[in-house]
Amino acid sequence: MFLLRSVKNWLTLLVVGLVALSMLVAWLYVVPPLGSRLEREKLAEMRSSAGLIRATLREFAHFDRPTGALLIDDRLALDQVVGRVAMRLNARVILIDREGTALADSGGDDPFAAEDFPMLSLAARAARVEQGLVATANGRFAATAVPLLVEQAPEEVAGTVLVVTRLDDVQQAVASVKSQLLLAAALALLVSLIASLLVAGLIAARLKRIEASAETLAGGDLSVTAPVGLEDEIGQLGRSFNSMAERLREAFSQVEFEKDRVEILLNDLSEGVIGISADGHVSIANPAASDLLGHHLPVGVELGRAFPYDVANIWYESRRGGDVQDVVFVHGERTLEALTYPVGGEADFTSIIVLRDVTAQAKLERARRDFIANASHEFKTPLFSLAGFVEILDEGDLSEEEQGEFLQLMRQQVDRLHNLAVSMLDLSRVEAGSIELAPSSVEVVTVARSVLDEFQAQAQAKELSFFVEDGDQPLTVWCDEERLAQVLRALVDNAVKYSPKGARVSVTVAAVDDRTAMVTVCDTGPGIPASDLPHVFERFHRGRQDRGSSAGSGLGLSIARELTELMDGSIAVAAADGGGAAFTVRLPRRPPEHQRSPAEPPWPERPR
Repeated sequence: MFLLRSVKNWLTLLVVGLVALSMLVAWLYVVPPLGSRLEREKLAEMRSSAGLIRATLREFAHFDRPTGALLIDDRLALDQVVGRVAMRLNARVILIDREGTALADSGGDDPFAAEDFPMLSLAARAARVEQGLVATANGRFAATAVPLLVEQAPEEVAGTVLVVTRLDDVQQAVASVKSQLLLAAALALLVSLIASLLVAGLIAARLKRIEASAETLAGGDLSVTAPVGLEDEIGQLGRSFNSMAERLREAFSQVEFEKDRVEILLNDLSEGVIGISADGHVSIANPAASDLLGHHLPVGVELGRAFPYDVANIWYESRRGGDVQDVVFVHGERTLEALTYPVGGEADFTSIIVLRDVTAQAKLERARRDFIANASHEFKTPLFSLAGFVEILDEGDLSEEEQGEFLQLMRQQVDRLHNLAVSMLDLSRVEAGSIELAPSSVEVVTVARSVLDEFQAQAQAKELSFFVEDGDQPLTVWCDEERLAQVLRALVDNAVKYSPKGARVSVTVAAVDDRTAMVTVCDTGPGIPASDLPHVFERFHRGRQDRGSSAGSGLGLSIARELTELMDGSIAVAAADGGGAAFTVRLPRRPPEHQRSPAEPPWPERPR
């Protein structure tokens, strides 16, 4: 271990060790697989010659099917061919019949024994070339058994040609490579040791000079500089050291500045941020956390005492699972979301809880659910009625007069479905911002009279009186004439629908000031209960006492409010003098100074 205290020593050992490791890797990569690779190459060469061997020897021997013997046509020629094949392959070639008797042998120093070569029986049974390595008392051999197939029966083997070659040259080649690698490794280690000692000494001297400068800097002298020398990594280290000395004082100031910024950021966040220690106590909390919870969070308070059970439970789950957990809970009049996740670092807290006020989102979700439920109810009622009428008509036991009555009722339900679908489509278009306005100066009284004319038939049926009250001077407003008519149409339809027989419906047009005008639709009907007034413009709201007795989608007033606000106006409802309800629409009398682009919303989007 004493040697490793010097850069010069361990750098020398490192270089020598790397060279030794490289030579070891080269040894392991080359030597062990070399013998196997050479043996495989021999077997591959022999396999590639199997077809030639089979075709050559088949010309000198034929299979006698009655006796099942392999007969030699020309012994002398066969021996010559076997000898030439053996010379070409540098191997011993033996022709063997079914009984394992050698019919021709190119010759060799060792006696032939069929039991030493298991691939003979495998080739005879499988009728395909079989290869393998064989170790006998005379050495190791690479052997290939080539079956001679019967021409009339390709799956029947008449005999086998065994090609055997010694592996002594493979062992000699491996031994030669080993000796060469050992010699190269020794030379490489010697050269690397000498070179590393020289280079390591130079590097150590330069590092010593930088070390001396660092000790001076640690003593408090920030003016010290380190020698740079060569423009290499050590030279860059010297430059970095000098830059560090120059910026050290600035760094301390910057740390203090960043600390102040983080504190300001935490204090100004609208989300509550609480740091929780490993034992479940509050380590830090910003003011927003106290505001959301409604009480102060002192440092050190236990998690279970400072938060509801749901928050404490997800903190334990997050700590146990090491992942992010969240929960939404009701705290007083607020709906809060708590998100807890583990943090790293060396701070005194191991996890963070973030609190967010999601009251608006919760109200939006409740409104969405109510909308879907109400829409389903509104569609379900006429559909069930239609289904009942169709079933009654299908029975066929009705008179023509009764059938006419049922068809009239069915038309009413179809009209109700149609109006509901159109109203919902209009409402969705308003919310999606797909309605394009064409504002202009519109004479209000003319539009009001036109709308009242549309309801003359209903008015005569219920004996209602229509009146338009206006001043002496024509009054214009800046709006979309078609949308203004749609708003007034919804208000007059509401008044006609809920007014009793002989009631009065009036439309009053007046100027509030030089910038605003108002249109008021009044009726003398039963009025709206005070408890229902805040909900009049909500979707599908028709009042509890009249919901079952009047037909309507409950969307008309909601659409009227949306369209009015889209035209930079407002709409309100109040109890009319003498009974009934009064709906007041306020609209601008002149174009706005800032003309809105079509894509720009007319007012900040509010939660729905």
